Amino acid sequence: MKKGLFISIEGGEACGKTTQVRMLKKYFSDNFNDDQFMFLREPGGTPLAEEIRKLLLHYNGEAPLPMTELLLYCAARCQIANTKIKPALNKGNIVIADRFYDSTIAYQGEARKVMSKSDILKLTKLVIGDLRPDLTFYLKLSPAEAFKRKEGLEPLDRIESEGLEFHNAVAKGYDYIAQKESDRFCIIDASLSPEEISKIIINKIEEKMKEFNINKENSIDKEL
Repeated sequence: MKKGLFISIEGGEACGKTTQVRMLKKYFSDNFNDDQFMFLREPGGTPLAEEIRKLLLHYNGEAPLPMTELLLYCAARCQIANTKIKPALNKGNIVIADRFYDSTIAYQGEARKVMSKSDILKLTKLVIGDLRPDLTFYLKLSPAEAFKRKEGLEPLDRIESEGLEFHNAVAKGYDYIAQKESDRFCIIDASLSPEEISKIIINKIEEKMKEFNINKENSIDKEL
């Protein structure tokens, strides 16, 4: 049975996810033993999944069809879920993922419209079983504001380069899954300062760790 705590951080482009992951890494490094936590990113996190990431975001040849894109994300998720996340949780790790299946609901479900969002959830269950985050931080920022933040930033990857209509649909997809699985979602106004957002995240994590009876004395494995 799972004993650890699985946390994911989600949001559209330029929402500040990268900054919060960096600040959260410092929090864990300063306050916990190195063998108590694991940070991973999606797609990626294993050698094979990192190669899939390159295909999805930076491949300069043939563009993947929407269904191909969906299946590649699922393949990468299958790899990281079964070789990294589940074993770590079974040992009692705290696992923090920069994106998980909510991104697929938003990007491939609502924005690409490869298949319905409910069918993507069924596909996800087929790929990773009952695994889902215990706590998800959704950094919510309007696509219009995100586009202002992205001005002058280069290079953008294939997904970041999509237009405003696409990213409006992504936001709609996130709202859908945040409502459907509201028990695990913490929605944060991403227009707040990085310090304010970090405080909200850390306070919520500490509450959740008490609920899961996780403390600094746990002995678990770390992977970066």
